[in-house]
Amino acid sequence: MIRAAKMNGNGNDFIVVDNMDKKYDIDMLKMMALKLCRRRESVGGDGILVLEPSAAFEFKMRLFNSDSSEGEMCGNGARCVARFAFDNGIALNSCMTFETLGGAVCASVSGARVTLKLAPVSLEKVLVDVPIAVGDEEFNYTFITVGVPHTVIFEDKRSRSDDGYRALGKAIRERHDLFPEGTNVNFVVARESLEGALDVLTYERGVEDLTLSCGTGSAASAIASVLIGITGPKVDVWNPGGLNRVSLVFESADKVIPELEGGALLVASLNITEEALK
Repeated sequence: MIRAAKMNGNGNDFIVVDNMDKKYDIDMLKMMALKLCRRRESVGGDGILVLEPSAAFEFKMRLFNSDSSEGEMCGNGARCVARFAFDNGIALNSCMTFETLGGAVCASVSGARVTLKLAPVSLEKVLVDVPIAVGDEEFNYTFITVGVPHTVIFEDKRSRSDDGYRALGKAIRERHDLFPEGTNVNFVVARESLEGALDVLTYERGVEDLTLSCGTGSAASAIASVLIGITGPKVDVWNPGGLNRVSLVFESADKVIPELEGGALLVASLNITEEALK
């Protein structure tokens, strides 16, 4: 029996596992991600979030995508982990700092809403408004790493179906000549009815599909929109699953600290049977 929680941040859904006693090794965690994240056949999820001990902070967050790859960071997932840690006494205070492969994250939990202060983002190697050709189509993209690599493509309006964006996101994600580690792909349009707001649709590396929300993708899209002059440093980012509020603090011309505020919902507490792993 595996004890876990099902949580979601703006529809970006996860299975959250307390591994503070290191009961599960990496091979088991990868297998759990492959088996448990299957929709209809098992619990279903975009990935599993794992809490483990940290030598420097209150705990360490690990993310295993549904394809079993380990991701460096996930904004929506980090919000869920922060709430889980506070609700279950892993973090003793509602304000906490925890470790990720993408850097240290500070979180403040207020019920089902969580605010994250993400690790500083370097702008030194950001590529802004660079042309790219995919098949017969040409675009301009901005590439930035917010814990994980993100490609941001701005459009005047939505130009294709979800299947069309899914195919294009996959094609860009697999351009290993440009993105050796792969990339998440964010398709962005300015929200007509709200000033300083964006609509973002993200194809996520590791999930290998469009997701209802991506926290680091929201932050990357907000940073890109500031760099090319679309918005100011406070940006409401609307994903299909809901709203992520992004605030950007530019410490210098080469460094920005994103804050990300959004939902972290506890859907269920689970006792997962061995049959879910078959």
